Amino acid sequence: MPAQTYASHVEKVQAEIEGRAPARSAIAASWARSAFHHGLEPDLRLNQNVLTQSELKREQERLDLLLHIARPVMEQLFVAVVKTGCCVVLTNKDGVILHRLIHEVDRIDMNAVGARSGAIWSEEHAGTNGIGTCAIEERPVTIHKDQHFREEIIGMSCAGAPIFDVTGEIIAVLDISSAREDMHASFAQVMSSLVVNAANRIETEHFRAAFNGAKIIVAEGHSNIGTPLLASDRDDLVIGANRAARRMFGLQNETFEIPLPRHEILAEEAPSNGLLDAERATVRRALATARGNATQAAKDLNVSRATFYRLLKKHDITT
Repeated sequence: MPAQTYASHVEKVQAEIEGRAPARSAIAASWARSAFHHGLEPDLRLNQNVLTQSELKREQERLDLLLHIARPVMEQLFVAVVKTGCCVVLTNKDGVILHRLIHEVDRIDMNAVGARSGAIWSEEHAGTNGIGTCAIEERPVTIHKDQHFREEIIGMSCAGAPIFDVTGEIIAVLDISSAREDMHASFAQVMSSLVVNAANRIETEHFRAAFNGAKIIVAEGHSNIGTPLLASDRDDLVIGANRAARRMFGLQNETFEIPLPRHEILAEEAPSNGLLDAERATVRRALATARGNATQAAKDLNVSRATFYRLLKKHDITT
């Protein structure tokens, strides 16, 4: 059966969202959100939503650590794609472009479609696009040319990948975009692979920086949402986990209110160094296993409550 042809992009969008396509296609589902939830029209030219310099600075300061980590990774990514007319941008979770790398030759074209620092590319403002749709769906998204909702930006190709913070919540989107006419769908898929790998690097380095001084463990096993990482303190209590590890081991924010011994998650236990360290680790693990109940922890260690409290005081452990 031949593919349906349409007189215009607007007609195509309207036909797709009025039919059954949103139930079968992620792109059509995003088109439907753009039209019915966000109240946008595919042929409506929107005013560019751009933050003032002071507003942009505030947004950048909120993600200062992430930007510091992301810049060198973005520069390496930019070197790989610059000759193809691509720019590399990092946005916050609301689609605000915080940092952009672009060749001077492509600056005019990208500025014309609104891909400039401070611009807002949320799906709510811009319709289906690699940044905003990625942020909503919290997964890598590639939007090639007429897969965009708005007719005025169907010359673009963009690939976005989400970046998650140490609590597993989306914090930013890394995106590669191009407005060149000769951009083919096959290279758009290459863009997607590159941006996903770079986003994973940024997320991993951000996790390591957030738990500076902790032991970072790469968990064994496969995850399709990145490298599973755990952070443990000197007593082998797990004090943090990234999104991939949380998904793999079923961990929640509540898990870290009273940290779990590492062996409860990974079924292993590393030896401690020194008798004092071993004693301190034993006390903390017992307390963690008892979920903060000192009486139960003392019972588990087969010592009196008074002895257990002396151990807590000796190692400056609070309950």
